[in-house]
Amino acid sequence: MIFKTIFNLIWRYFDVICYVLALIFINIGVFLLLGKVVWISTGLSVALFGWLAEAIADSKGGGK
Repeated sequence: MIFKTIFNLIWRYFDVICYVLALIFINIGVFLLLGKVVWISTGLSVALFGWLAEAIADSKGGGK
C-alpha cells in the first residue's frame, strides 16, 4: 500500500522531475565542454524554470 502511494506521488511529478534532471545534465555537459559558457547556460535554465513556474501559477489561478 505504501509503495503504491509513493509511486502515485512520483508519477504525478514525473515530468517535472525529468525536466529538472534534463536541465542539470545540460548544464553539466556545457560546463565540461565549454567551461565559462556554463554561466550563460545556467542563467537561461533558471530563467526558463522561473517562466515555467509563473505559467503554472497563472494556469491554476494563483498569480492574481
